[in-house]
Amino acid sequence: MTTSMRSFFRAGWEQLVRDLRADRWLRYILLLSIGLSAFWFWHRIPNFATRDEISRILDALVPYARVIEDPSLESLRSGILWGRVPFGATTYLYGIVFLPLVFGVLLLGEADAFTALAYPAGEFGFYEPWHTTPEWVWTWSLSLVRLLNVLFAVGSVYLTYRIGVELANRKTGRLASLVLTLTFGFLTIAHEGGEDMPAAFFLLLAVLLLIRYVHLGDGRFFLAASAAGGLAIGFKLTAAPVVLVIGLAYLLRAADGHPKTVLANPRPKLVVTGALVGLVVILFSFPSTAIGRFDLVLERIFGGSVGRATHTTGPDAPILWWFLRGYFSALGLPLFFASVAGVLASLWHLRRRPVGSTVAVLVLGALGSYILLFSAWHDFRVHHLLPTFPLLAIIVGWSLSRFQDRAPAVGRLAIALVLVTSAVYAGVGVAEYAHMPRDQATEWLETNGDEDAVVEVYRRHIQDTAIPHSMNVTHAYGSHGTDERLDPCPTYIQLGYRDLLYRAEGTYYRNGPVKANYLRKLLDGEYGYEIAAEFGPRPPNFVPDRPMPGNYTDLLRLGVVPHTDQYADEQELAENQYTVILEQTGECDRSRYPPF
Repeated sequence: MTTSMRSFFRAGWEQLVRDLRADRWLRYILLLSIGLSAFWFWHRIPNFATRDEISRILDALVPYARVIEDPSLESLRSGILWGRVPFGATTYLYGIVFLPLVFGVLLLGEADAFTALAYPAGEFGFYEPWHTTPEWVWTWSLSLVRLLNVLFAVGSVYLTYRIGVELANRKTGRLASLVLTLTFGFLTIAHEGGEDMPAAFFLLLAVLLLIRYVHLGDGRFFLAASAAGGLAIGFKLTAAPVVLVIGLAYLLRAADGHPKTVLANPRPKLVVTGALVGLVVILFSFPSTAIGRFDLVLERIFGGSVGRATHTTGPDAPILWWFLRGYFSALGLPLFFASVAGVLASLWHLRRRPVGSTVAVLVLGALGSYILLFSAWHDFRVHHLLPTFPLLAIIVGWSLSRFQDRAPAVGRLAIALVLVTSAVYAGVGVAEYAHMPRDQATEWLETNGDEDAVVEVYRRHIQDTAIPHSMNVTHAYGSHGTDERLDPCPTYIQLGYRDLLYRAEGTYYRNGPVKANYLRKLLDGEYGYEIAAEFGPRPPNFVPDRPMPGNYTDLLRLGVVPHTDQYADEQELAENQYTVILEQTGECDRSRYPPF
C-alpha cells in the first residue's frame, strides 16, 4: 500500500510539472491564486478570524500542553478527549504543523508558554488562556495554520484546472481555475484556519481520481478516490455527497455508454473494497478512534451532523433565500448569473452526449448532491457552500469555452465580462483585509490605552471583539456576569455591530426595550462615557439595516458590495466589524449595569 501511495504522489507531481511546462498561463494563475489567498493573511492575529479557528487550534495544542506538563499516554489521551471531539482530521493535520513550534519551545526552555493551554477555561471564547499565553504562541500557530490553508486553496485551484482539462481542453481548465481564483467566497475561506478548505481539496482530488477511473477502468483509481473521499468527510462531514459521486462514477464506468450493461458488468468486490477503504479512512480521521472511543465517533457522525442540519440558529426564511444569500455574497451578482446560465447551458448541451460528457455528469452530479444536501438545512453559510465553488467554476469555464468556439467575438466579450467583474468584486473584497475595523480598533486601544486600562465588552466570544492581547477585559457573560466581577467604571466600553442589533427590530437576537434603552443611554453619554473612536461604516442612527429574512430585493446589495452583512459564526467582514469605543469622561455612574 505504501508503494501505491508513493506511485500516486509521484504521478501527481509529474502531472503538475507537465502542466506547468505545457501551459505557461497556469503558472500565472497559480501565482495570482497565491497572491489573493495569502494577501494580509495575518489579519486579526493574535485574535481569531472565526470560532472554528480557535477550536481547531486548541484541539491540536491542548494534547501537546498536557504531555509537556505530564509526559504520559494518559495525558495524551485526556488531551485528545478534551477538544471538540471528535471533530476530525484537523487535529492530526495541525498537530503535525505545530511540531516545529513545540520542538522550538522545548529546545529554548520555554515550556511554560503552554502552561495555560493544558486545561483551558472556555469562558468568553477561551479568553483567559489566550490572554495569559504569550502572544508569539498565537502569532506563530495562527500564521502556520493560515499559510497551510493557503496551500490547500492553491492546490484546489490546480485540481480545478486539471478537471477542466479532463472535461474538455486546457482553455477550459484555464478559465475554470481563473474563475475559482476570482471567487470572493473561496478567497474568504482561504483567509481562515479550519477544516473547510482541506475538505474541499480532497473532494476535488476524489473527483479527479474518479475521472481517471471512468476513463481507464483501473480499480486503483477507484480505491484511491474512495480514500480521498473518506478523508474529505473526515475533515468535514458535509463532504458526505462524495459518496454519491463515487457511486455515480462506478455506474458510469460499468455502463460504458449503455445503461443496460450495468447489471451485466458488476464489480461488487471493487465497490465493497472501496466502501471499506472509505469507512476506515473516515473512522481513523477522528482522533477518538485512535484512543478507542468509538462511541464519540458514532455520536459525532450520527448525532452531531443531524443536530446541526436541523438546529435553527438563524432567521426563519425560505430555503431559496438562504441559497441566494450565500451565493450572492460569495460570487457577486455577475458570477452568480454566469453560474446559473452555465449550469443550464451544460445540462442542455449534455443531451447531445458530447465528448467529455461523463466528466460533466460527475461534476454536475457532485454539484447537485451538495444542493440536495443543503436544501434540507435551515441556515447554511458561505463556508458550507465552499465545495460547490470549484464545481461551478468548472461548469462556467466549460460553458464560456464552448460559447467562444461557437461565436468567437461575443464569446470573448462574455469571458471578459465575467472575469473583469469577478476580479473587481474579489479584488475589492480581498483589499479590505488590509484595513479591517477590528484590527484598527485593536491598534487604537494598544496605542491610546494605559497599562492598567480596562475595556468592557458585551459579546460572548473574543473573536467578536477588538481586544489587544495585553489589555484587561471585563465582560458580562459567564462567571463574569456578576456584580463582584464587573468593573463598574471601566476605562473603555466597546460596542460592535452585533451589539447594535439589540436596537434593531425584527432580528432573531433576544433584543428588547431594556437592552435597546441601555445602549441608547450609553451612546447618548448619560452614563459618563463619550465616543472616543469609531472604526468602519457607522450604521444609520446606530441601528443596523440588514436584509429582511425572506426579502429577495434586500439581498441584491450582498452581490454588489463584497463586505456585507452575514448571519453567521464565520468570518465577520468589514460591515459586521463596525466598532465604537466609548471612553469614561465624566463622573463614574455606579448605578450603570449592563442588561446582558
